[in-house]
Amino acid sequence: MADSLTFTIHPDAQSLSLGLFLKTIEDIRRLVRDVDYAVSRERMGRLWVVSELRSSTPTITIRPVVDGTEAVDAIINGLRIVVAEHGAEPPPHFSADVLDDLKRMRRLFAGRERARRIVFSSDGGEVATIDEGISAKVDRILRGTYSLLGSLEGMLDAINLHGRPSFTIWDRVSGSPVRCAFPKETAWVESVKELLQHRVLVAGQVNYFSNGVPRSVTRLRELRDMTPDLSLPQARFGSIPDLTGGKEPGDYLESLRE
Repeated sequence: MADSLTFTIHPDAQSLSLGLFLKTIEDIRRLVRDVDYAVSRERMGRLWVVSELRSSTPTITIRPVVDGTEAVDAIINGLRIVVAEHGAEPPPHFSADVLDDLKRMRRLFAGRERARRIVFSSDGGEVATIDEGISAKVDRILRGTYSLLGSLEGMLDAINLHGRPSFTIWDRVSGSPVRCAFPKETAWVESVKELLQHRVLVAGQVNYFSNGVPRSVTRLRELRDMTPDLSLPQARFGSIPDLTGGKEPGDYLESLRE
């Protein structure tokens, strides 16, 4: 298990411009944040620090401050799968947001100040190389998606009201974070805010990856609170609250004899 991730920026020029350096750092920070969120479910995210910086060819090593080996491994394995074009399924913990992060990185290889490639490594060994072809490699995974009208249940988390409003639910079946877009209307915004950290049902157009893992929900038509009501009778194994009053079958039959 790896505890750090290294990336080397190879500019398409003799020297690396400050603009390209900052854009690269921002794109990788976004990628790390979204994978870490998919792994840890921590909205605020763990603190990652720069543990090594070499300037000959700009090489940066980063690591999470607290127990983040699972997140580092998820990034390493995911990049290997995407870049090597193994199949058409998303790697574990590579949500729709993470794949969007990778597609967005194509901007680093265009324009006057551009990179030739970015090489990721860990523990001294190369993991993957991202270049101008990254967008096409992500599209290969996205082409395998399909859509159905349906519903999902999960914990509502991570509301985003910038641009097209959305929130995340943690799908109860797959355990994956699923982005749900909703109308930018006051009633919808208030409903979403009220249900933050509640178990909900969302119904609309559910978009799936080729392996059946939900990717996103669009055309949302229903958002319902599914938080269990603890005031209702709790059924035990072998009992039916409406019939036995919550009593065990033996106790219920004994009371009938009496």
